Amino acid sequence: MLDLSSQKRGTNQHGNTVSHAPARDVRSLRLLNQYRLFLIFAMGAVYYLADGQHTLGQRDATLFEIAHLAYAVIALLFIYLLNLGKPSKDTQFYLQNYIDILFIVLIMYTCGGVSSGIGILLLITIALISQLTTTRLSLLFAAIASTVVLSVELFAQLRFGASAANFERTALLGSLLFIIAWLFTVPMKRLASREFPQSEELHAALNVKQIATLNEEIIRELDSGVLVIDSSNQVQLINDTARELLAAEFTPLPVHVGRLCSSLFDSIQHSRSTKSDGTRPFTIDATGTDVLPQFIGLSGGGVLIKLDDHGNIRRQLQQLKMASLGKLSASIAHEIRNPLGAISHSVQLLEESETLQDEDLNLLGIARKHTQRINRIVEDVLQLSNHQELRSDPLDLKTQIDQFCARFTTENQLPVDQINADCDIACSAIFDPGHFDQVLWNLCTNALLHNGSDSISINIHCYQSTSSVIVLDVTDNGKGIAEIQREQLFEPFYSTHHAGSGLGLYIIRELCALNKGQLACLESDSGAHFRLTLSSINEQAA
Repeated sequence: MLDLSSQKRGTNQHGNTVSHAPARDVRSLRLLNQYRLFLIFAMGAVYYLADGQHTLGQRDATLFEIAHLAYAVIALLFIYLLNLGKPSKDTQFYLQNYIDILFIVLIMYTCGGVSSGIGILLLITIALISQLTTTRLSLLFAAIASTVVLSVELFAQLRFGASAANFERTALLGSLLFIIAWLFTVPMKRLASREFPQSEELHAALNVKQIATLNEEIIRELDSGVLVIDSSNQVQLINDTARELLAAEFTPLPVHVGRLCSSLFDSIQHSRSTKSDGTRPFTIDATGTDVLPQFIGLSGGGVLIKLDDHGNIRRQLQQLKMASLGKLSASIAHEIRNPLGAISHSVQLLEESETLQDEDLNLLGIARKHTQRINRIVEDVLQLSNHQELRSDPLDLKTQIDQFCARFTTENQLPVDQINADCDIACSAIFDPGHFDQVLWNLCTNALLHNGSDSISINIHCYQSTSSVIVLDVTDNGKGIAEIQREQLFEPFYSTHHAGSGLGLYIIRELCALNKGQLACLESDSGAHFRLTLSSINEQAA
């Protein structure tokens, strides 16, 4: 018995059972195609190979051969359309049924009509159709087949005379078609449901299995690490993210969580003893990664564990904090600038007075100096919140560095040999020229500010490494930077000089990141050592 899927049932507003059409699948349609090809092959074998047969084509042999050949071609076309997937399965199902009824009745006509006995093939066809559709549609196909048979018999009577038609057998065949359509849709399906009551449970189990497979795929693709352990602390499920965080890519399951990661096991034990959901981060010994766990209790004593990279969370929080701080600082800077301008202008007017004593001039000088410092902080804050469009033209680093050195020594009235530049000719990269100049200016100005402009020597060395990375080193021979200061050097508003705003290094590091570069302060035996790394033009193009 062909069954495309279990027949779905529901209840209408009166509480009666309503049958819905089963879904037609590819497998069932292929079985129908195989039956059709077998039928065509059998008729061809009997007609062309059997000696002395007097049934097939006895009324019109030529029409039989044409109908048989056309039926075979259309059957092959149905197979091609099924593999192609167009049109839809339902459309192909109904089209095949109409074609089967038409050609079987046509072949029956060529064989002498209903008296030839070929009509039994219509009964088989209706029986197969009834297994794949509802009672209403099955009876509709039976009505169509009966109408076509009756029409052919009437045509035969008009063409060959009254003896060529047999309306008694036509009525009997039509009745049998309706009986078969009803029997194979109502009693047979009810009997099958009684004999196999577990079919619905089987389909439900298959659906649960499919949902479980889908859930497993979703868990595997999550950005957070996910583990499931049972009551005996055996890991039963782990996704790829958790394997990467715990350095357990090739560890087979099940495995005790203590063997998988001792730090995670200690965190689980701590959460059980304190009845917490696990908000304390811990460090993975194998990778040194800080992980933030979350534990969710399951039925049966199991635990669902969610792991997140704590370092990544801290970075995201820092970005959110700095974004909020940037907006707040920009708003405050705009409000400060107007009264600050009025104060600075008033100080300048007072300094121009000829009646002031020296003590008053000193006080005004202090006020002017500090208004300038506040103005510089305001400008730094505004620049921090102002994201300008980058220039993406290739930058000749040697030419840019030479021009910077000449301008920096001139504006700061330094000896020519106090700042030295050594740059390979082939060094070029995509970097905004204004940003590049600002990075060098800030680094060199800090070297003069923290060490005294007379005794300091600054070196700028630019070269391309073997990994196609441009390296720019800015070093000096000053007093250097302590390790504890290097850790906080790029934090906003952190400064080691009383006249600094604490935003200069933070701003230029953000500018480097904006140009896809990195700025770092390296450890050095003498003086300070800053390194800017950025990709070359060839690497960025690749």
